[in-house]
Amino acid sequence: MPPRFRRRAGASATCHEAFGVRFWLQCADPELRTLARQALPPGTEPVASARSEPAADQGRFVLTATAADRHEVTLDGAQLISHASREVALALLDAQVRLFVAARSPDLVFVHAGVVAWRDRAIAMPGSSFSGKTTLVAALVRAGAAYVSDEYAPLDAGGGVHPFPRRLTIRDGDGELQQPPGELGEVVDAGTRLELGAIVVTRYVTGATFAPQATSAGQGALALLANSVPAQERPRQSLAAVATAARGCVVLEGERGEAERAAAVILATTRERWG
Repeated sequence: MPPRFRRRAGASATCHEAFGVRFWLQCADPELRTLARQALPPGTEPVASARSEPAADQGRFVLTATAADRHEVTLDGAQLISHASREVALALLDAQVRLFVAARSPDLVFVHAGVVAWRDRAIAMPGSSFSGKTTLVAALVRAGAAYVSDEYAPLDAGGGVHPFPRRLTIRDGDGELQQPPGELGEVVDAGTRLELGAIVVTRYVTGATFAPQATSAGQGALALLANSVPAQERPRQSLAAVATAARGCVVLEGERGEAERAAAVILATTRERWG
């Protein structure tokens, strides 16, 4: 009986750039390579003039089919996952490339945060994974805000926020649902720069009633800094960006329960305080 799987020949890496960061992607399987490119960060562009192979430790991601529905992902030769299904391998590649870009962007400080646009300003909700950012962003967009990001808030030196769109992964009791943000409501155009007008420090707690307390811009800056990706490697740049972004912001803090109720409170409070 002929083998069910045959390892494909190698392929040279292609260079890409997103938010000022270059990285390389190598995948021999054409179908898998197409899916991998679809998972790259927003705004990613090919770099035709780059050398065909990266130097050591310069962001070479390799996605390889190793057996029937078994895949391996490596970064600069270090194995990130092996014996994974195609879906899991692509999800990991997606997350790791985004993190690579977020950690190395030279001009932007990436903060783990959900972001929406409301009345021409941005509302940021800093927080780690599983804190409920995506669910709250989705509720805010359904309530009339515009989607900016549900994962990262890229901040420039002047404190402006830039879009980082992706498909929303909404977790519920039945698993995960992938949903394009445009299906929920308005989406801010790529290339838009927004001034930050509010910071909401919250996390989901079962049964909690969202009754946020107003706190200082300094506390808001600390919440942004605590969730800043390059804070340890570039502390001065990170601190300057979050301090500038938080200046003059409405800052609300408190545990939340149901997302729709929290979204209504956030929009009503910011509308009142912004005037």
